[in-house]
Amino acid sequence: MSLRPRAESKERTPDQDVNIAQNSGFLAVSAGLVGVVSYACTLLMANMLGTADYTQFAAAAMILGVVGIVANAMVPLPLSHVVAVHPEGSEERRNGVAFSVFVSCLAGIAAAAITGGVTLALATPALAAAVALAAFVIFVVNAPAGWLQGELRFTWYAVSTIGEVVLRLIFSLLVILMAWGAGGAVLGFVAGCLAPLVVPWSFYRDLRWRPRVLLEKWRWAETSDIASVLCIVSVLVGIDVVVVGFLDNGSVEAAGFQALATIAKGPVYVAAGTALVAFPLLRTPGVKVGEVLGASFASFGQLVVVAFAIIATAPPLMSGVIVPQKYHGSLGLLPWLAASGLGYAVLMVLATILLAMRAYRRCQIGLACACLLVIGGLWIGWQLNAVSGMAVGSAIGAVTAGLVLTLLARPVLASANPGKRAGRFASLAFALIVVLAVAAHLQPLLWLLLAGISGATVLAHQRGMLPRRNDFKISRRRQVGKRSKTTGRRSHRALHRRASQSRCHCSGFSGVVAGRVPSRNVETGRQL
Repeated sequence: MSLRPRAESKERTPDQDVNIAQNSGFLAVSAGLVGVVSYACTLLMANMLGTADYTQFAAAAMILGVVGIVANAMVPLPLSHVVAVHPEGSEERRNGVAFSVFVSCLAGIAAAAITGGVTLALATPALAAAVALAAFVIFVVNAPAGWLQGELRFTWYAVSTIGEVVLRLIFSLLVILMAWGAGGAVLGFVAGCLAPLVVPWSFYRDLRWRPRVLLEKWRWAETSDIASVLCIVSVLVGIDVVVVGFLDNGSVEAAGFQALATIAKGPVYVAAGTALVAFPLLRTPGVKVGEVLGASFASFGQLVVVAFAIIATAPPLMSGVIVPQKYHGSLGLLPWLAASGLGYAVLMVLATILLAMRAYRRCQIGLACACLLVIGGLWIGWQLNAVSGMAVGSAIGAVTAGLVLTLLARPVLASANPGKRAGRFASLAFALIVVLAVAAHLQPLLWLLLAGISGATVLAHQRGMLPRRNDFKISRRRQVGKRSKTTGRRSHRALHRRASQSRCHCSGFSGVVAGRVPSRNVETGRQL
C-alpha cells in the first residue's frame, strides 16, 4: 500500500518572501469586488428578465452556489498542500495534480447528474442541461485555483476570480441583448469559468494521466477531512439566510434580513483572504510556524476589526443607499448581523488553520459545538421575536461559537503568542468602534470620512506604504533551486550541480554527506 509521501529533504534557500498582510488584504478586497460584481449580475437579471425566467434563474443560481461551496472545499486546499511541499516537475506534485483533476471530473459528473435532475423537476430540459454543464465546469476549474494557492501566486489567483465574474457579467449583457432567457443566463456561469483556466504553463506541465493515484487511500482521507470541515463552515456562514427565507417566506422582513445579512458577511471575505494565504504556508516544510501564525492573526485582526466597525456602525443614511428602500425597516438589524459575520469569520480562519496543522479532532469538536450554538441561537431567536430575534440569536450563537473554537485551538496555536500585545490591540479596536458609532450618530458625513480613513490606513499599513513598517513578511524556504524573479523559473542546472556534489553512493546505501539528513523514499515516506 502506498503511504503518504513526505516533503523531500533537499537543499533549501530562503529566496521567496511572502507578505501575509499584503496578500490577505489584497485577497479580501478582491473577494469583496467579486461579491459586488456578482450582486450586479443578479440585479441585472432581476430587472431585465421576466418574472418566470428570473424565478428559474434565481433557483438555478442558488443550486450552483451550493455546488461552488462543495467544489471549493474538495479540491483547492489539498492540492495547494501538495504543490507547496513538492517542487515543480517532481513525481509527487504530478501525482497530486492528477488526483485533484480526477476528483474534480468525477465529482463534477456527479454534481451535473444531481443538479440536472433537481432542475429538471422545476424547469425546462434546456435549463436543466445548462445547470448540469455549469456544475461540471465549476468543479473542473478548481484544480488550477489550488495550484495557484500552493505556488503562492495570490495576485494571479485574485485576478482570475475577478475575471470570472467579469466574464459572467459581460455574458449576462449578451444574454439580455439576444433574449436567451434563464437558460442563457445560467450559461454565464460556464463562460465565467474560462478565466480560471488561464494559469501559468507550468501547471499544465505538471498535469499527467495517472489514474493509479485514485487507489491511494490517504489522498481520499485527507480530501474528505478538509472537504467535510470547509463544507460545515460554509453551511454555517449561509444558514441564517436560508432558514429565515424558509420560516418567513415572502415577507418584507425576511427579505430585508437576507439583503442585510449578505452585506454583513464582509468579515468573512477577510477571513477567506487570510485562510488562502496561511494554509499553504503552514504546510510548507521549514517554515517557522509561530511567525506564520502571528502574522496571520495580526493581519486578520486588523482587517476584520475595521470591516466589523464600519458595517456595525453604518448610519441608516449611508446603508440605505445600498439597500432598497422597501427594506429600510430592517436596517436596525445590521449591528447584530455584523456581529454574526465577525463570529463566522473567526470560525473560518481558525478551522482552516487547524486543518493546516492537522489538528482534525479539535477542529471537528469545535465545529460540532458551533453547529449546536448557531442553530440553537437561530431557533431560540425565532421563537422569541421572529425575524428580529433571529438576527440577535445568530449574533450570539456565532460569536459564542467563535470563542469556543478559540479556546479549543489555543494549545495548538500557543507558538503564535496570541496574548502578546492583545491588550493594546483590543483597546484600539474598542476606540475605533466607539469613535465611528459616535460619528454615525452625530454626522453621517463625518462617519463616512472616518470610515474611509480607517480602511485606507489599514490597507496602506499592510502594503508597507506607511512610515512605520509592518512585520508581516515571512520567508518561505523553497525545496528546489532558486526561482527567477523575472521569469519565475528555477535554475535546474544549479540544482543538479549541487545535488551531484552532495550525493554519494556506497555499498548501495545513501550516506550522510556534508550534513545532509537521511534520504526518504518518496513513494512510501519511510526513512532509508
